[in-house]
Amino acid sequence: MKALNGPYIQVLQAEANQRLLPDSLRSPQSRVVRLKAKTICVNSVEMSKNKNQHYVPAFYLYNFTNETQRTDSDGRPKRETKIYHYDFVRGCVRERPIEKVAIESFLLSYKNSDGTYDHTLDLEIQSIEKKASFAILALNEIFEYALKKKPKAVPINNDVMDNVLELLFWQLKRHPDIVESLEKDCEQYLMDKGWPKESAKEMALKVIKEVGKVDEYDIKEEFHKKNKIILCTSNVRAHFITTDKPFVRLNKTGPDGIAMPGTEMYYPITSRMLLFMHENGERKEFRLERHRDFLRNFNTYMAKSATRYLFGPSKTYLERIYKNIA
Repeated sequence: MKALNGPYIQVLQAEANQRLLPDSLRSPQSRVVRLKAKTICVNSVEMSKNKNQHYVPAFYLYNFTNETQRTDSDGRPKRETKIYHYDFVRGCVRERPIEKVAIESFLLSYKNSDGTYDHTLDLEIQSIEKKASFAILALNEIFEYALKKKPKAVPINNDVMDNVLELLFWQLKRHPDIVESLEKDCEQYLMDKGWPKESAKEMALKVIKEVGKVDEYDIKEEFHKKNKIILCTSNVRAHFITTDKPFVRLNKTGPDGIAMPGTEMYYPITSRMLLFMHENGERKEFRLERHRDFLRNFNTYMAKSATRYLFGPSKTYLERIYKNIA
C-alpha cells in the first residue's frame, strides 16, 4: 500500500510540526472532561512486555522523587520508586510508583497484520533515554562539584548536552495528544481513499519519527544554536517541578517560536537543575539560582502547560502550585 509514503506523509509532518510550534499554554481544566470520558479497552490476548509505554521517561521522573522515596525503594528498579504527582483527573496529589504514571498502552507501537506488535520506535527511544540517563548523571556530578568547590566556571561536555537535547527533542513528539491526533488524521485519509484503516497507527508513527523539520527550519539545529545555561538550586527545599509537558517557552515581545528572537526555553532536568536556552550563542555554563520567587513563578508557569500531571518531591508544594493555576 502506498499510503505509508508519499505527499500525504509530508503534509502530516508539516501539520505535526505546527503542533510543536504554537504557544503551549492551555488551561489544564479544559482537558479534564475529555480525559475522564476517555476509555481505553485492551484485549488481554494482545498483552506484551511493552504494553505500558511512558510518554515522560521513567528514569527522568526518578529525578523528581525525594530522598525518602529513593531510600524506601533501595535495591528495586527505579521505576518502582514512588513519586508525588498532582493528577488533574482525580483532583489531588497522589504518591504512586513511577511505573504507574504518565503511561499509555502501546503508545509508540503498532499492530502488524498477524496480530503481533512492532515496537521498533519504542526501542529506538529507549536507546536515546539510556544515553540521556548517563548524561544527567554526569550533570549531577558536575552540579555536586560546583556546590562544593564553587568554581568561577564549569565546562559541560558537548556529548552530555547533545544527549540531553536529543531526549528533549523526543519529549516534544511523544505526547499522547500528538500521537492520537495524527492517528485520527491517518485513519481519515485511509478511509477517504477506501483503504483499510488498520495501518493508520503505523503511518502516524512514521510521521512522529520524521517530524521536526519545516523547510530550512530544524528544531534540533535550533536547539544547538542556543546559549545553554543549567540553572541550579542550592537548597533541596527550593526545587523545580516537572509535568507531562515539561518543555515550555516564553517570549515577552513576540511569538514564542523556537527560532524567534527573544524566545526563552526551559526544560527541568532534575528537581534541582533546569536547562535554560535563549538567543544564539556558544555559552554552556552552570548558574546558581537563589531566588525562591523565581522558582515559584517558574513552577507556576510550568504547571500551566500541563494537561494531566504535575510531578515533584513535595506533596504540599504541588498542592500549592496547583492552587496558583486553578
